[in-house]
Amino acid sequence: MKTTQFSRCPVSMSVALLVATTVLLLDTTPAFSQKSGSSSKSNRNNAANITILDQQAEQAHKDFLETSADLAREYEDLGELEKAKGILEQMLKLAPDLKQVKDKIDSLEEARIAGNEAILEVDASQSWMPANVAVVKGNTIRFESNGEFRMLVNQTVGPDGVASKDVKTDLATGVPLGALMGLIVDTKGKSSDPFSIGKTGEMKAPQDGQLFVRVNVPPQSKCIGKIKLRVTGDIVVPKSETSSRR
Repeated sequence: MKTTQFSRCPVSMSVALLVATTVLLLDTTPAFSQKSGSSSKSNRNNAANITILDQQAEQAHKDFLETSADLAREYEDLGELEKAKGILEQMLKLAPDLKQVKDKIDSLEEARIAGNEAILEVDASQSWMPANVAVVKGNTIRFESNGEFRMLVNQTVGPDGVASKDVKTDLATGVPLGALMGLIVDTKGKSSDPFSIGKTGEMKAPQDGQLFVRVNVPPQSKCIGKIKLRVTGDIVVPKSETSSRR
């Protein structure tokens, strides 16, 4: 009897182990299935959230451009061209392919340059005269001039021609005879080389300083007449003069 009972024990234990394993597998299978379903649902939610955020970002981008365009327009209406230009440049950083914004920036720059102006009459009989225009090295200066004068020269000239040693009084080299010309004088009194202005012209200021102008004629000549000159660009003009001309 003892032997028989001992032989049945392993069978009972095997059956019990099989039943326990089966129950365990049945219990864990739904858990794996549940995890998989939960992950898919989470991915769908993430995709939906990203789509919503993309739409919000696109709308924010559009709202920023529209608001900035309105601000730039209002600044321009108030004559604050620099501020209007600054806002448009910020827009261009966000949307570099907007041709309309690029064109508007160029237009504002032209308007700003044209708004800085000095108008004067250059007496051909006088030496260098101040234009009351301050410039900064590298900045743009534009010139427009018209008019004419009569030049009478009664001077003895040798083989070397007319002297051109002293820029203050002599005929300037590199500038046509009789042409309107200019130079820049800095705060220490040092002047740049004379440059031709002519009827129209544009140049970069060779140095910081004040603009002086005269016609390029020999020192012994007698001149009658005046040239009207308009100077614009990145220049500094006394406010009283600017406001009185508008």
